[in-house]
Amino acid sequence: MRLNKLEKIKEKFNTRNLAIVGEPNLFYFTGYRGVGGLLDCDGTRTLLVPLLERNRALGIKDMDVKVYYPVKLEVDVIEGTLVSAMEKICPPSEDKRLLMDLGYASVDLFLQLSSKYEVKNITDEILQTRAIKEEQEIEAIRRAQSATANAMRKASESLMDGVTEIELAGIIDEAMRRGGAEDYAFPSIVAFGENSAEPHHIPSERRLRKGDTVVIDIGAKYSGYSFDSTRTFLYGVTEKSKRIYNVVLEAQLEAIDAIQEGIEASQIDRIARSRIEKEGFGKLFVHSTGHGVGIEVHESPAISMKSKDVLKEGMVITVEPGIYVQGELGVRIEDTIIVRKGKPEVLETLYKSL
Repeated sequence: MRLNKLEKIKEKFNTRNLAIVGEPNLFYFTGYRGVGGLLDCDGTRTLLVPLLERNRALGIKDMDVKVYYPVKLEVDVIEGTLVSAMEKICPPSEDKRLLMDLGYASVDLFLQLSSKYEVKNITDEILQTRAIKEEQEIEAIRRAQSATANAMRKASESLMDGVTEIELAGIIDEAMRRGGAEDYAFPSIVAFGENSAEPHHIPSERRLRKGDTVVIDIGAKYSGYSFDSTRTFLYGVTEKSKRIYNVVLEAQLEAIDAIQEGIEASQIDRIARSRIEKEGFGKLFVHSTGHGVGIEVHESPAISMKSKDVLKEGMVITVEPGIYVQGELGVRIEDTIIVRKGKPEVLETLYKSL
């Protein structure tokens, strides 16, 4: 558990009460993976869960668990909703101030809480806390890397005339599971030919043909932590696809070489983008250069043009420049990287050179 980190946030705002919602946050701070909320009321911490999650929540060591349900079934069950349970344990009449990460709060939850408490948003503080990984977290990411690498190798071996995007996605997903993944960090992206120009393409019945570019963007999940990797394969090389591939690869490698503690995330994006712009493809690079990876596959920091983040040791990020020619082809190359004080640590899945 990382409950001590919440104390620093409370001290920053000089506030007694704090609430955490959203499964990623609950898992990060308590180890609990499910619906509910964590309430820190003047130093007394309580995990609030619906009745159906009681057994799972009780498996969390050294955590006071309270259960809520719409009707009064048992003496120790709080009648009502999460808000009802919070109000009962932490009466707003005593101190109406409440710190909360509103990034995971529904509009309805926010409206209910703000009618009873003075809610202060701490999304930035939570994101910054989660962005720097402990060694235990990095080890889980490495295990997710291993399962992803296993699947990427299987994908490269399964490229053959006539295979469909859906079929290849199925082969990939099975390989990740066989490689030890507990889940997929996101639905696997497999895109052939003209479909590879869609960065978030959904696999279809499109069959692989000679001359196609093949974009495979996949990630396994292990012990609650995600991984993210993209490779582009040229199933029959053309001069255009080869040139674009090499431009993207050079942009990625230059950006990775610049990663170290203290550099602005926007500078990493600028390095990758400037290389692609120099080769005349600037308008075809249509997304940010990367993002943080952890419990969620997209989290802080943002590796983008407008990012205000500064990279710190222990952050885990991606670098994934791409070029997309509508109706024709797309190339994206992505690695997950651990930020270090000096040289970055690249968690690769498959060799990138043609």
